[in-house]
Amino acid sequence: MVHAALLELLSGCGPKPPVRTALSGNLAELKRDIQSAQQAGRLNRGKVVDLAQAVAERELTSAEGSNGAQRVRSLRSCAQPLRSAMQRRARGTDEVAAELTLILVEQHAANKTELLHAYARSDNGAWRAVAARAAARSIDTDMRKAFFADPDERVRRAALYTALEVRDAGELEALLDAARVDPDPQSQSLAIRAAGAIGSERAVLALKDLWARADDATRMAIVDAWTAQASFTTGGARELEIASESGGGLAAVSACASLARSAGAQSAVASARLRRYISDGSDDEQRLAISIAPMNTDTEAAIAKAAKEASPELRVVALSRLSSVEARRTDALKALREIANAKASSEVDLRAQSEALSALAQAGDNSVKAALVKSLRAPSAATRSRAARGLINLGDHADAATALADDEPNLRSDLACFVLAHETQPH
Repeated sequence: MVHAALLELLSGCGPKPPVRTALSGNLAELKRDIQSAQQAGRLNRGKVVDLAQAVAERELTSAEGSNGAQRVRSLRSCAQPLRSAMQRRARGTDEVAAELTLILVEQHAANKTELLHAYARSDNGAWRAVAARAAARSIDTDMRKAFFADPDERVRRAALYTALEVRDAGELEALLDAARVDPDPQSQSLAIRAAGAIGSERAVLALKDLWARADDATRMAIVDAWTAQASFTTGGARELEIASESGGGLAAVSACASLARSAGAQSAVASARLRRYISDGSDDEQRLAISIAPMNTDTEAAIAKAAKEASPELRVVALSRLSSVEARRTDALKALREIANAKASSEVDLRAQSEALSALAQAGDNSVKAALVKSLRAPSAATRSRAARGLINLGDHADAATALADDEPNLRSDLACFVLAHETQPH
């Protein structure tokens, strides 16, 4: 059934409203009807929000198999307006229904005890994952620990997410075992963060042992774990200081940022190290340092220097940060416009242009509207997505609606969710 707001819209939007097509037509018809509504000036913000709701509901209804489950996973950020549609689709028995039930559990819109009892011993990993995510009571600890070793990574991830929320000290050793041996990087990262959230000298030192043989992604998770308050105060701060001196890598940058934000004894030294990464790090180190360094006068100066001297893509990152500094905003926006309007001679230049347009839209610069509308026809789905989001940020919902009928289904559902989530944010 179509919810009441959409039914009201269907009755008052004239012939062939895009909302009706989104719910029951095909993609070619949706493209045509959106274009007709744009040309007739019938797509104001409210109607595009309703259209986004219809597109998202259609994606929920039509999603099938593992690809469909992956697509609906991206709808977490707009679960509230989609709750009724999710609940209807979750009545099924397939992987999509299981994925939606997981989202409803996280939204506290499902009975966890019933789900745990119904699916704890299911032969289907997607539904065992639902049980693992629902095992949130203190008396469920033995079941959670059993789920940590489930052969299906979806189940392990769900159980480890739950452990991260519950923070049961009795699960620390099981979490440390998962951190050491789980073959799935996401599960390993969750186990590390859950151990850090529990904290203690034992957790901190066990993660230090893991650090020695870990790759950069795993080390980033360990930095997050040591930054958690329960670990930071029981040796984590000491280990972050050692990590920040480790000679480079994204984990070292992240460790510096954690210490710089802490206002502790090492804050000034860590900020100075971040400035060195901003000036002299690898491209990845520079990007991260520019993005996360706590802003002060010296750091602002280092970012301003990078905004003039770095590669085009990194200049965009630096200028985006400077656009939020009142005294530098005008110059930053001017420089971003220059990048956005420059002639592109390579893929790198095209990416920098697209990112500059997005940054300008995020900053509320209406001068980029025409360029964003043109980018809706770009070959790259990522560029089309950034263009549509930029138009929404500028309040141009009518033009952005083109992407709600994009050929790429993930782009359609992601943008629909972005539009719905955008409505809950202050404007």
